[in-house]
Amino acid sequence: MSEVLVAIACWNGRDRSAEPGSPPKMLKSAAAQALAPLDLADLADLTVLRAEYDPAPPPPAPPQDRAAPNPPVAPPGAPGPKRAR
Repeated sequence: MSEVLVAIACWNGRDRSAEPGSPPKMLKSAAAQALAPLDLADLADLTVLRAEYDPAPPPPAPPQDRAAPNPPVAPPGAPGPKRAR
């Protein structure tokens, strides 16, 4: 929409020789003022669409619990584990 307003204001170079407050200058000013909110709305739409359809990858899974550490080794000369008969 703002592009159309700028094109109308600049038609045949009328904006160059126009006085401040004249219709071509007012159209060009309106186009510039309309552009910022439209850009902001476009960015908001894009952000919402990306969040919905292209979400960030999930965080990495926490490391799995490791098995319990092996029991300490018995010192030499100590009796070994008892075996069931």
